[in-house]
Amino acid sequence: MKRRKRFLLLVPLVAIVAACAVFASGVLPYKVYVLHTGSMSPTIPPKSAVIVDAHHYHVGQVVTFVENGQTVTHRLKSINAEGLTTTKGDANATVDPWHVPKSQIIGGVVRTMPEVGYWLVYLKNPIGLASVLLAVLASWQMWSLAKTPSVAAEAEPQRLPRARHRRRRRPVLSFLRRGTQPRHARRPAWRGGPSIA
Repeated sequence: MKRRKRFLLLVPLVAIVAACAVFASGVLPYKVYVLHTGSMSPTIPPKSAVIVDAHHYHVGQVVTFVENGQTVTHRLKSINAEGLTTTKGDANATVDPWHVPKSQIIGGVVRTMPEVGYWLVYLKNPIGLASVLLAVLASWQMWSLAKTPSVAAEAEPQRLPRARHRRRRRPVLSFLRRGTQPRHARRPAWRGGPSIA
């Protein structure tokens, strides 16, 4: 039973680690990015994570692209004949001052995950990842200790309450019930003396 509980606790952790490893390896056509600013609010709030479908996008869709070495997630407004794009953040009043070429577009956003980006940034740091793993292991250890009975309780046998035996009392006048004489009346006669008839 304990092994089954441990297995059920480890399954979500292993699944999360495996999913992160698959996304990081680049095997899937999807990539994950984090929004650090509120330029796409309220559509995509800051600290959100976005899943981007690489090389698949269209005009009007939110796309992720590289501009001056930085990754930006804004809405694609138009593409001109020369292949230059016009982008704009939903929270911004004007379009972006740059016009990146289509070759710098990574892909279109297909899914947003609010507040997940904060944890991705935190777990990307080795110290943050180590702290989360230590917290999970400590919680698991405390939970297992709370469920395990103490050694002293297992070694000490359970004491059953003693049954009270009621002492049987002899009635004071029991000799009357048996029809015998009291002890002082049953003395033997003296030798040679008169006998009681």
